[in-house]
Amino acid sequence: MMHGGYAEGQQLSDSNRIVFNALVDTLIPPEDGWPPAREISLAELASRYLVPDDSEISFYPHFRTTEFFSVLDEEAPELRGENDSQRVVGLTRFEAINPKLFSRVRDFVYYLYYGHPDVVELIRQHTKYGPGFHGRPQPIGYEAVLENWGTRPLTNRGAFIPTDSIFRAPQAAQKDRANS
Repeated sequence: MMHGGYAEGQQLSDSNRIVFNALVDTLIPPEDGWPPAREISLAELASRYLVPDDSEISFYPHFRTTEFFSVLDEEAPELRGENDSQRVVGLTRFEAINPKLFSRVRDFVYYLYYGHPDVVELIRQHTKYGPGFHGRPQPIGYEAVLENWGTRPLTNRGAFIPTDSIFRAPQAAQKDRANS
């Protein structure tokens, strides 16, 4: 699933929660059995991944708390409406005005949504490659080897040189004498 997070995240206000849930539901429409943001309490999860203002951001696409609240308050006011087409227009405008910030917000939403345990479980149950899905941000690798390679070498380049056959480089000896 997801990694990290802060135990004591700053909770979103009711107004920010409404905008955030609308943002998620506009980017990832709740259809065909995929849950809406409020149903899986995604706003509470988001608050755990907001970096405190006095801390350094170490992972993309995380946000500092005040930076994220500012995005919700100033960049996405059209998302407060109930009209889906109005929200799409608002997001399209936001993307056109500030594409880098929009990409970061979108990636943060994807990170949260597709890393949520309920959504990971839905992916595992209802998609073709779901059983091998381990959640974001990275898979843990293959559960079994793909092919039995046997005893043959994987490459025909290189050679084995026994350790006793290796001599120290002359530069190493010169350095040893200089340090004495």
